[in-house]
Amino acid sequence: MPYARRVLTLDQIPDGEPLAVSATLFVTFRRCPQQALARLQGVYPPPTRATFKGALAHRLFARHIAEGPIADEDLESVCRQETGANLNGQLTAVGLRPSQFRAIVDEVRGLYERFRVLPLDGVAEAEVSFEDPVGQGVVLRGRIDAIFRDGDGERIVDWKTGADLGDDVDAQLGFYALAWAKRVGHLPAATEAVSLQTGERKVAVPGAANVSEVENEVALMVNELRRAMDRGIELERTAGPHCRWCPLLDSCSEGASAIALLM
Repeated sequence: MPYARRVLTLDQIPDGEPLAVSATLFVTFRRCPQQALARLQGVYPPPTRATFKGALAHRLFARHIAEGPIADEDLESVCRQETGANLNGQLTAVGLRPSQFRAIVDEVRGLYERFRVLPLDGVAEAEVSFEDPVGQGVVLRGRIDAIFRDGDGERIVDWKTGADLGDDVDAQLGFYALAWAKRVGHLPAATEAVSLQTGERKVAVPGAANVSEVENEVALMVNELRRAMDRGIELERTAGPHCRWCPLLDSCSEGASAIALLM
């Protein structure tokens, strides 16, 4: 992990240009600092069928929590309603034809059927957006799939719609624990990621030392990104399987070499 030997908190970093830090930016920086810098400069991976499917599935999950179960015969019309109200831009960007949309509905149906059997006792909020200033021009921004509350406190849950939880799940859950602590003043009782395709589950009980380590990484990342933007320089490029979806791939020799080895 770059710069991990230094210790820094968010309130110790110098003030600078406003910077919104999300879990996506954080895990991207851990994979490849230059790709994270590119995101801040407006260079994003193109939307894909998979990202659209995931976004639509999450809309159904939130609707289920807010309004109750969706009948099977109503699911396609609900998908169309949610797409028109919330995801039309993504649908247009992906360029799906009507026949392809129906195929996605069938896949989302399978995800929703698995979601319906999950225990939801104690769920308090769904699709919880946050945008909280933490000082020095830094805002922690993101969206949490669900917050559960019981006698032990809050449990942050992230529902995954991909093939597996992914290599970045620990970093993502750590970021959510930090963001929650900064927002409410105490740690969540637990953070959890659940794959709706495989049933795989990752549960973490965040401690003060763990969250301090994440804060240190976030603070150092902010410093490095601001330094690069101020000086107009590039950061380290780190190649790996993630290069396959990187918008910088066409101009990145490290990424091209990594993809060639994976083929």
